[in-house]
Amino acid sequence: MSLYNAFGDKDDAFLFVLNRYIDATKRLYEKHMGDGGIADLEALIGAYTKPDRLGPAGTWGCLMLNAITAADGVNAKARRTIESFRLYAIDQIKAALIRATKLGEVDPAIDAQEMAEFILITMWGAKAAIRHAGSTEAAAPVSQMLPLILRALRLSRPRLSDRRTPRRRVS
Repeated sequence: MSLYNAFGDKDDAFLFVLNRYIDATKRLYEKHMGDGGIADLEALIGAYTKPDRLGPAGTWGCLMLNAITAADGVNAKARRTIESFRLYAIDQIKAALIRATKLGEVDPAIDAQEMAEFILITMWGAKAAIRHAGSTEAAAPVSQMLPLILRALRLSRPRLSDRRTPRRRVS
């Protein structure tokens, strides 16, 4: 049996591999995203970026990112599959940020949607750096800095509406 008999064409074979990769990546989210808040996100970020956790295939970067940044790109079906995962990942990260807000770990003034998108983009950026450098060490700045950014979200900041103008004394 040939690959063409099994998959039809190279695009279908790639889509099969891409779906397996995405399923494995979703399992990573399921493993690290529980009922916690910031700690869950830190565990997910570590799994995505820490060299000791990435294993031998870690230097390959991310199949989704590699596909969409390839010179010839990917077909529309693969692009939709990757976009579907991107939205899934943002939803999972956003849910963790909302839990963190309820746990008092994140300032409620933080926009969970925008922060979730920032976190995913940053993690994908780490994967791009790994692929470019051919070394998981390229993700070290992200694995060190992103958790610090998350911890900074815990700090309560005065909001504009919380600032009161001092009352003038009436004489």
